[in-house]
Amino acid sequence: MPQNERLTLPASGGALPVGASVAVTLPERYVLLGAALVYGFPLGALLACGAAAAALFRSDVYAAAGAAAGLCGALIVAAPLRRRLERATLRRLAVRLVA
Repeated sequence: MPQNERLTLPASGGALPVGASVAVTLPERYVLLGAALVYGFPLGALLACGAAAAALFRSDVYAAAGAAAGLCGALIVAAPLRRRLERATLRRLAVRLVA
């Protein structure tokens, strides 16, 4: 595995032996927030900007351009938010030994 893909997490309850089976848990809200940020926000921006451009200019070409602009804008805005969510998520992961 490349070095930049390795992740070291603190284990609750002390050190774990190499090869031990562990359970990694995450609070449910972080899964929902991640899905909303990565999927829902860009989709909502695409639909809203496409509908706004279609209503304003009454043209399919402008609707497509508005949808593309909304999607690009959402992806630009979502990138730093995604990084913040990932850092917050990593702080709340729990690793425990599975017996």
